[in-house]
Amino acid sequence: MRMNDSTNRFQMSSSTIDIDNDNITEKISYKPGTFRYQDVPTNKRKKLFDDRQKELNPCLKESEIVSACLLSAGNDYSKCLAQVENYKTCKRFWTAVRNFATTNHLMKNDGFPPLSERPIWKKQLQSWIQTKKLTVPEELKPSV
Repeated sequence: MRMNDSTNRFQMSSSTIDIDNDNITEKISYKPGTFRYQDVPTNKRKKLFDDRQKELNPCLKESEIVSACLLSAGNDYSKCLAQVENYKTCKRFWTAVRNFATTNHLMKNDGFPPLSERPIWKKQLQSWIQTKKLTVPEELKPSV
């Protein structure tokens, strides 16, 4: 990383962070290893972290609901069983999607589908709960 004196930018190997610009998501690719949080100004780190969490964890909302429930219930797990079960179902579903998509070569990496494809996969949630089977969504089938 080096600081360019003529402009107020940090230049790193694969991304550029504009310190003066609030919309830093256009400047940074969220691939692991492209930048380090300590290189980002502190006032921008929270937004970067939150965006990265949304990308990596499809069950982030459910996780936050469970945390809020446990906090309000004084860590009494028995009062939050419905929320915990919903979170577990979410994790099982997205793990099944990740495994299915990776096995069928729909994704190059072993991560969860990108944010743009998640609503397409989520349409199968009800049938997956009943049958525990997934199919390739019509929107994602390669056109021949």
